[in-house]
Amino acid sequence: MTTLIEYGSPFFDKKTAKKLFKLNKQNLNDKNGFEYLLCNSRFFNVHNNGYVGSIFVYEGFDGKKYMGGYALRKHHKEVVEAIKMVSQMFDEVFVHTTHLDAVIALKKAGFNWFDKEKRLLRKITI
Repeated sequence: MTTLIEYGSPFFDKKTAKKLFKLNKQNLNDKNGFEYLLCNSRFFNVHNNGYVGSIFVYEGFDGKKYMGGYALRKHHKEVVEAIKMVSQMFDEVFVHTTHLDAVIALKKAGFNWFDKEKRLLRKITI
């Protein structure tokens, strides 16, 4: 069973989340760093018989909600479940990605192309 643990919970594993973040920093196109992300997003660790990865939603400069995340390899099912769980917390959420694995997981979680040329997907939950 996939479980989300939000930042601020005594069960949130900041050390592990930060370590995997650093390994994936380049893929995330991050410019602000892990601590900034923790303080300026809804940030969750994903667990399923142990830590799987992290997922977060932040407000973009355009006022829209954007989702991002990273995970250990070979946890596709858990990643899709986590994306579904987090995206249902918002009426509308966008994802910008150039990674095929991410697109496959997002499509399975109910996202559709909003602007394929700009590599932007969207899910509306109303």
